Amino acid sequence: MSRRREAPSLEVTLPITPMLDMTFQLLTFFIFTYHPSAIEGQMDFSLPASGEARARTEADVDPNKPSDTDLALKSQITVVLKAQRDGLNDGVISAVLVQTPTGERDVRNLDGLLKFLNDQRTSQDITNKDDIQIQAESKLKYAYVIDAMDTCLKAGFTRVGFGAPPDLTTAN
Repeated sequence: MSRRREAPSLEVTLPITPMLDMTFQLLTFFIFTYHPSAIEGQMDFSLPASGEARARTEADVDPNKPSDTDLALKSQITVVLKAQRDGLNDGVISAVLVQTPTGERDVRNLDGLLKFLNDQRTSQDITNKDDIQIQAESKLKYAYVIDAMDTCLKAGFTRVGFGAPPDLTTAN
């Protein structure tokens, strides 16, 4: 009688328990360290008022009439942001101008803007200390517009509005 020899098992045994432990530790690490508030910002915006109904005929259209009277922000201070267009730093702030009832002033950068706005809020020349308007050139990158908006909010202006880009408006 011949005896058959059984071939040794070629089955690979994977240690499942340590792999599951490691997976749960990684999952726990990412859950505990994830903070969406550090990535995302929040800005309070209000939608414009409903405005007027559309004109029924072409003859009813009045181009000189503003589309919505509630949209006009009655600010006394306007921040004008100019963009560089030198081919190297396109879209970066090149100048920050502030228009007030007493005139226009170049404040150089956003730090100068913060100092100037803080001074304006304490002065007697400005009666509306809540509203401010930003006019950014059309080629300025959005990140710099948001930085200017944050600067206005830091200075204490609670309502920041936006005007038409100064490089796209036509003088009448």
